[in-house]
Amino acid sequence: MAAAPPAPTLHRGWIVKQVNSGDTIVLKGRPRGGPPPERTIILSYITAPKLGRRPIGQDEATADEPYAWQSREFLRKLLVGQEISFIVEYVIPNSGRECAVVYHGTGENSVCVNELMVKEGWASVRGNVSKNEDLAKYDMWGIEAQTAALGIHNEVDRAAAVRNVKWFHEDPRALFDELKGKPIKAVVESVRDGGTLRLLLPDTMDYITMMLTGVRCPGFKPDGGSEDHADEARYAVESRLLNKDVEIILEGTSGGSANAKNQNFVGTVVKPGNISLFLLKEGLAKCVDWSMKLLTSETDVYRSAMKQAKIAKKRLWKNFEGPVSTVPKDQKEFSGRVTEVVNGEVIVVKVGSIYKRVTLSSIRQPRPAEGQDSGPPSRALYEVPYMFEAREFLRKRLIGKKVNVTVDYVRPANNGYPERICASVFLGNQNLQEAIVSKGLASVAWHKQDDDERAANYDALLLAQEKAKKNKHGIHRTGEPPIHKVADLAGNPTKSKQFLPFLQRIGRLQAVVEFVASGSRVRVFIPRDTCLATFLLSGIQCPRAGRPATKTQAATVADPYGDEALEFIKDQIMQREVDIEVESCDKAGNFIGYLFADDKNMSVELVKEGLAKMHFTAERGKYFDQLSRAEADAKAASKRVWKDYVEPVVEKEDTSDHTDSNLTEPAAPALSEVVVTHMEDCSKVWVQRCSDGATLISLMNQMRSELISNPPLAGSYTPRNGDLCAAIFSEDSNWYRARITKIHKDTGLIDVLFIDYGNCASVSSSSVAQLPHQFSSLPGAAQECKLAFIVPPEDEDWKQDSIAELQVLANAKLVMTPVAKIGGVDHVSLSSNGTDIATHLLSSGLVEYEKQKNRNRYGTLMSQYEAAMNEARKQRRNRFQYGDFTQDDAKEFGYSK
Repeated sequence: MAAAPPAPTLHRGWIVKQVNSGDTIVLKGRPRGGPPPERTIILSYITAPKLGRRPIGQDEATADEPYAWQSREFLRKLLVGQEISFIVEYVIPNSGRECAVVYHGTGENSVCVNELMVKEGWASVRGNVSKNEDLAKYDMWGIEAQTAALGIHNEVDRAAAVRNVKWFHEDPRALFDELKGKPIKAVVESVRDGGTLRLLLPDTMDYITMMLTGVRCPGFKPDGGSEDHADEARYAVESRLLNKDVEIILEGTSGGSANAKNQNFVGTVVKPGNISLFLLKEGLAKCVDWSMKLLTSETDVYRSAMKQAKIAKKRLWKNFEGPVSTVPKDQKEFSGRVTEVVNGEVIVVKVGSIYKRVTLSSIRQPRPAEGQDSGPPSRALYEVPYMFEAREFLRKRLIGKKVNVTVDYVRPANNGYPERICASVFLGNQNLQEAIVSKGLASVAWHKQDDDERAANYDALLLAQEKAKKNKHGIHRTGEPPIHKVADLAGNPTKSKQFLPFLQRIGRLQAVVEFVASGSRVRVFIPRDTCLATFLLSGIQCPRAGRPATKTQAATVADPYGDEALEFIKDQIMQREVDIEVESCDKAGNFIGYLFADDKNMSVELVKEGLAKMHFTAERGKYFDQLSRAEADAKAASKRVWKDYVEPVVEKEDTSDHTDSNLTEPAAPALSEVVVTHMEDCSKVWVQRCSDGATLISLMNQMRSELISNPPLAGSYTPRNGDLCAAIFSEDSNWYRARITKIHKDTGLIDVLFIDYGNCASVSSSSVAQLPHQFSSLPGAAQECKLAFIVPPEDEDWKQDSIAELQVLANAKLVMTPVAKIGGVDHVSLSSNGTDIATHLLSSGLVEYEKQKNRNRYGTLMSQYEAAMNEARKQRRNRFQYGDFTQDDAKEFGYSK
């Protein structure tokens, strides 16, 4: 007896991946360590109309059979993504395809899909079904559907039931312009790779290929190979989108007119969810800059998703070692006030009492053309096209304003460059990088594809740059760029004196403070005359600020309150638009006058805050009353420089008698023993304090020993004006400390001042060397002094006689008594063995003295000088031997030696 045939197997747990037509489906199993197995199933005993095929290569497109699309759609909407069970009825011998009865649902809700397709009229019964008595019911269901004109049996609408698919578009751009920005319904027909979908737009029957905007997935190679994780990325997209209804937004096109057949659209899937973000988070895709700028959604979300995958080292990032973020969370964001705009990409922000230098991330200010020398930074600002405009764009918007800073990354110190904080800066809701790039005053820096150290809004910056290029703004403009011809008057006395009359005649004029060197010294740009100048605040004496060490100069220590004065004035005027009134010009070419910010006189403000004292020169200025009141208020409040000030008790002057016996003696001044080291004339001398002698001798011996044991190499030192150096004195061929005062390029000679003795000399470049740093901290031992109120003779003969007399008197230790300080120079009296040198010169008829207004301030000194000169007149000594021809009288009578 023959064995019974085996019972049919019911297969469970399979998911419908794709519906190819009304009678063919593709199933997928459970994934195990990779993409799952797949099976293609034909619904047994039935047949459905066949869909047309898209053109491939040389093969042309084929048309749908009537109702093929509607049949496929009915089955697709029913089964795609659903779990089904099936029984394989038979296998087609030649192709090996499995024919099966498919069931959807479970238990009482289970539906035979084969039966349903026939009953709804979307499939017909194959011819051999009627031969099987158990399946005769298929014929019956088919007849019922035909009688009811259901589905494919509806002859009335048969002609309209064929799709007119637009497989190819002659002008994809025109279609994009029609549909861009609109939510579009689509069906995902196939997935080429994780980042490329083939879609059918059912409302217009357009068939398009769409690349996901902003991302790139691993792809498949023409030779059949693939990049790492390509299968996994495609499976991730297929399992979520294939054959499903989606909603997309088109954001661009890819390709060109010369390769029209390969043109693709670029867009984003917005429903049922953004698949691009999923791929980025799972490490199955990377952001790409060229299409990120097309995104209509927030690009920082994409960057953040990719960063998460990097941190977790998922898939494509499993070997990633680069820094994801080097910024501590507590330093990621801060707010502060902008105190300086260094250039078009760097600003200084004051946070509390700390100044932070911030570089605008991912942008570059205008640079000089390749091969062009831009010169020093102070000149480059005006000479490099659009660099000045970029700086001004930021300065006018930011100086003094509060900004919010979000740090994007920190570039560590490298190759001599300090650490850089690179951040996005916001003024209110405005991003400063976007603003300056959109004006064409900065370009977007290029970053490597996988480089996370970039601005958070990098893609928005790229868009801003494209708009600036399109509108031909700034650096993108064709033609000649703007030129700024700026005259730099700093350190140029000749030019400054040429400008002086015009600046004095104008009165108050506008300027921009470019740099603040100290509380009373600034560098200004005068737009009206397009010139740069050093400007000294008039009427005040301000403490000196400290300076850091440089390659050529040792650090200087600040005077008390000098740094505070510098910070105060910077806070008030740095890079702000101010008004200036020019009074005069000093011998170095620096303008002297008053500076006003918001109608506040900065000289008065410094004095009011106790950060400066009124200078005696203010007495002849129009702001003397304001300065006097400000100083009186500061004294009364004991502010800063007046902290330890004690108001002296001054006896009331008796104006009824002007004899010397009624003069008030000042408090006893400090006396010191000195030796004269150099004389310029009979009134101007350089002295050394005897108390400094041992220290100076020790320093000289050590310095010479160092330079002899380690002789300087020829050409190793490049002298510069103002440098502190070592120089050889020709008369004894020894090394001394000196300061360079002038370099003669035509002769190669260098003028130096020997700072420990006061004399000057011209030496060759081989006679100067770098001063070892350990010998630069001690200040120069020579002190410049003037014999108080002594006026040297103009006649050359008398001048030589007076110097000769002084040399005789000063050839020993002297006692120096300070009298006054005028123009930064100490005016003193010198005495030798009880003899006052100035009095001796006056009584010898070799010099004169300058009368002072407030003679009582100097005790009996004025009376002593007057008596000495009267004695010379009476005895007709030297210059008075032919009568009383003093210099004042000589001018009156037309007499001149």
